[in-house]
Amino acid sequence: MSRDDLARRQAELLAALVAGGPAPDGVDPARVALEADALRAKRRRVLARLLPADVHAALGDDVGPRLDAWIAAHPRRVGTSMRADADAFVAALRADGTLPRRRRGLRRLLEARGVSAWRPR
Repeated sequence: MSRDDLARRQAELLAALVAGGPAPDGVDPARVALEADALRAKRRRVLARLLPADVHAALGDDVGPRLDAWIAAHPRRVGTSMRADADAFVAALRADGTLPRRRRGLRRLLEARGVSAWRPR
């Protein structure tokens, strides 16, 4: 087997494990599905630990199902940290209206309007 063939098969296996792709030829689909489930469960557990308390308070028992749906729709990208993954999940919740958008602080608002010398007394 050439290096290119090996690289292609590894990419197919990775896609099957983390992106819901089909199992490569010669690999047991049931084993791939089992491992993919385990990887999604691990990602869900880690993300749940990294989420801010207000997310848990807002979603309650719906945290797990919402994470599962988001994980299925958003495979992890190469080079992203789990913290960035959790932040992306929270941003998606804010974007769809599940969580309120963060209010900008007064300082950021003034700086955005060009008032950079403002200082509290």
